[in-house]
Amino acid sequence: MTGSWVVFVFIGDSITAGYQQGPGSLPPRYYPFTNMLESTIRMRLKERGSEKDVAIENRGMDGDSTSGMVNRFTMSVTPEKPEYVVIMGGLNDLFTRIPDEDVYRNLVHLTQMSREIGAEPIMLSTTPIAGTHDFNSKIMDLNGRVNGYCMENDVRFIDLFSQLSDEGVLAGGFSNDGVHLSDGGYRKIISILAPLLLELIEG
Repeated sequence: MTGSWVVFVFIGDSITAGYQQGPGSLPPRYYPFTNMLESTIRMRLKERGSEKDVAIENRGMDGDSTSGMVNRFTMSVTPEKPEYVVIMGGLNDLFTRIPDEDVYRNLVHLTQMSREIGAEPIMLSTTPIAGTHDFNSKIMDLNGRVNGYCMENDVRFIDLFSQLSDEGVLAGGFSNDGVHLSDGGYRKIISILAPLLLELIEG
């Protein structure tokens, strides 16, 4: 897309894809948060009389690792010719005990690959889980290290962890299963990202 269109591609795992469990005995489904984010931004652009428009492409994949994201970047992201690539991952790596150094290196690589195709990377922090402070401390360590890289290399870093957590774990109202986000969790993310993306589009 060219002209007045600004294209964002989100790449990540099931949380980016919008997968959610329940609630209760209800079957899993997908919450189209990137579609809702796109609609929210488009409405605000129209209200402001802007000539710009936005397209948000979701390239989240259930169960994906950061190495998987690196491996499929050329096929999943590059053809969309985005102005911005929004990156979020790491939970599946940490669950399967991939070394922290490998996860960090893959996330850094994704920012570099984004810039190589002429897109600006935006890094979203890995989100918290419910129940265990030990595991969340690993997430926080990874987020801290990635944030440090982003600060040193002029990459936007958005701290979703603190926005979704309560006393260091995933807040109950933001999840039905303790890992994946609920409607409330995704609405929270939309409220965080919409002003930023709108600012980038109009800037």
